[in-house]
Amino acid sequence: MDEVRDPEREGTVAVVSDSDGDPWRADLDQALDWWHSRTSGLEARGTFGDFDGDGYVDLALFFSEPHLGDDPVDNMPVHEVRYGPLARDLSSDRVGPIRIGWGGFVYGVRATDQDGDGRAELQVFQTAGDGAVNHFTGRQDDGGVTVNEETVDFHDRSSWKATDLGWSDFGTCPED
Repeated sequence: MDEVRDPEREGTVAVVSDSDGDPWRADLDQALDWWHSRTSGLEARGTFGDFDGDGYVDLALFFSEPHLGDDPVDNMPVHEVRYGPLARDLSSDRVGPIRIGWGGFVYGVRATDQDGDGRAELQVFQTAGDGAVNHFTGRQDDGGVTVNEETVDFHDRSSWKATDLGWSDFGTCPED
């Protein structure tokens, strides 16, 4: 059984497995090796959820440039959904777009299933400038995920992680 880790709850996940005596680990930076070799100063964020409802775990992936100061930059070269089944390097044979209003820095992402329909909603915590963080929701739509342009909530940079959304609805795996 694979284990997904995101100890800081910021969408900087890693997958760890020791199945069949063949241990391995994959994190978002490895999933973006191609981009890392061509760019610098960008940070990866991602979350796992079944966005299309087919029973396979999908990866929503963002690669964006952090900003220092009041004015955020518009630099998000990667925003995509990699649909499961995922390979060990977190690649996929099927990739869809994440349609999002602008390319500002993504502090974190989470997957939820608030409406209980068996498909994950994507919760995106994105810079609003001036130390503020906007919270948006995205849903599967037309071969990708569309992020609603209406702000669900508004936080400061130090408090957005305290939002229960996306963590309280995860259950625990059975021991067997």
